[in-house]
Amino acid sequence: MSANFEHTHHHHEHAGGHDPMAELLALMKYMVGHNAQHASELAGLAKKLDERGEHAAYEQVMQAVADFEKGNERLSAVLASLAE
Repeated sequence: MSANFEHTHHHHEHAGGHDPMAELLALMKYMVGHNAQHASELAGLAKKLDERGEHAAYEQVMQAVADFEKGNERLSAVLASLAE
C-alpha cells in the first residue's frame, strides 16, 4: 500500500515593529486548526482501513485520533487563557 501525501508547514519571520505575544497567539491558533485538519485526515484513513477489514488497525488509528484531539483541546484551552 503506497500513498503520496504532501505536507507543508509555513513559518514566517517578521522584521521589527511586531507584538511577540500576538505572534504567539496567532501561531497557536494556526496550530490548533492545523492539528484538527490532521485528526480529520487520520480519521479518514482509519475509515479506509475499516472498509478493508483491518478492524484492529482502525481501532488503533481512531484511538490515536482521540489522543490527538485531546492534545488539541489542551492547546485550545491554553490559547483561550492567553487570549484573555
